[in-house]
Amino acid sequence: MNTTTPPDPSAAVNLSAEINAAFHEAHSMAGSATLTARQAVTRALECGHLLNRQKAAIGHGRWQQWLAANCPAISLPTTRRYMMLARRAGTAGLTDAKGLRQAYLATGVFTTPPHRRRSPGATSPTVCFVRGLDQFRRWFHRRTTELPLDRWTPEARRSLSHELKWFARLHAQLSREPSDIPP
Repeated sequence: MNTTTPPDPSAAVNLSAEINAAFHEAHSMAGSATLTARQAVTRALECGHLLNRQKAAIGHGRWQQWLAANCPAISLPTTRRYMMLARRAGTAGLTDAKGLRQAYLATGVFTTPPHRRRSPGATSPTVCFVRGLDQFRRWFHRRTTELPLDRWTPEARRSLSHELKWFARLHAQLSREPSDIPP
């Protein structure tokens, strides 16, 4: 016998005022962040133009020394990005750039978003090894729940079988004893 009583909806806590206040504050902050990020693009462009003018005035061979002596807070990679951004800004529409990363991508300063993933060692596998496998497992479970495997078309079964052959080879390799694996 269940002795718990269902909650009375009329007695429920009403957090709508706090929810709305948190939403409006978050929305306002996001708008401010977007505005600040767009202003950062404008200032980076201005800085890039000034850096380009200064480098042209200094002449060949003395730029890095001048930069280190006169603008020590600006790293050489940042300097290069700002200067390239300023040179390429005329050929790319930066009106939609909501920050420096988007401006860099729009102008080709960054050709693709940077992707840095630490490579795990062979002795310490991490979750990133199995994340894709888990996604596949979940997809397969949903798919076969909706349409059992024995009702799949022969072409769909053949296609999946072909895609899974490398999994079978990998499983066979992993199942062998370490002494059986050639060096």
